[in-house]
Amino acid sequence: FLVRDENAVIACSVAFARDVTEHVKEELRRQEVMEELARINGQLLDMQDRLVRSEKMAAVGSLIAGIAHEINTPVGAIHSMHDTLVRAVEKLKTTMEEQYPECCTEGSPLARALKVIEDSNRVIETGSARVTTIVRSLRNFARLDEVERKAANLHEGLDDSLMLIHHDIKGRVEIERDYGEIPAVLCYPGRLNQVFLNILNNSQQAIEGTGTITVRTRQVGEEVHVAITDTGSGIEKELLTRIFDPGYTTKGVGVGTGLGLSICFQIMEDHEGRIDVTSEVGVGSTFTIVIPIAPDQ
Repeated sequence: FLVRDENAVIACSVAFARDVTEHVKEELRRQEVMEELARINGQLLDMQDRLVRSEKMAAVGSLIAGIAHEINTPVGAIHSMHDTLVRAVEKLKTTMEEQYPECCTEGSPLARALKVIEDSNRVIETGSARVTTIVRSLRNFARLDEVERKAANLHEGLDDSLMLIHHDIKGRVEIERDYGEIPAVLCYPGRLNQVFLNILNNSQQAIEGTGTITVRTRQVGEEVHVAITDTGSGIEKELLTRIFDPGYTTKGVGVGTGLGLSICFQIMEDHEGRIDVTSEVGVGSTFTIVIPIAPDQ
């Protein structure tokens, strides 16, 4: 500011200066701390989300294990009584043929009744075998809360996953298995099965009407590749980079949550693996699950 004398003539000017270097440095440090806190908070939220998913999957695993156990008990009784029934009917048929051959001629009422019983027994045998296979698949999927890796046969996991989507693809989607020679892989089998099931389910949902899903396994160097190819609608090229984002989905309202592939992505990261995707609109998509083979395997 200016200083004037008694005649209003400027005598001098006065100025003050303040060094704000430390203030600026402090502000920069504060911004860095806030950014670090935001980063840590994001990690904590991600860990919380993973923990919630893990707890949910553990609960689902316990529920599935309980259901499988409850189903297995009556199925075991059906299977046991079916064997008894088959032997009893065979003995009855033999006895009737020996003592009353005239009643067992082809086309007779007794022969027709025995034929109906035999056909029914075959249906019961097929049905109980199918339920037994489904229960085994459910029990394998109940291992979702595993905390330690173990050597697993990936072909068994793929077969279990295909069994669980059978009701959605029966008579509509043909399954082609092209299994190669691959070693047992050190992994979390239940969580890896979750990846297989999710991608297979996405593949069958992408097929409108009839189509084909091909499951191919190969060992490539120190990795095992599981390629799942469908003849579905395909994914646009510009969308391929977003399909693993949480909440993103190409499905219609009410069909998907957009969390399936993001969970699969995280599971593969936990296995130090990855998921590669190629797709062409109107032709189909291929999801390749890449799992490293442990050096000590």
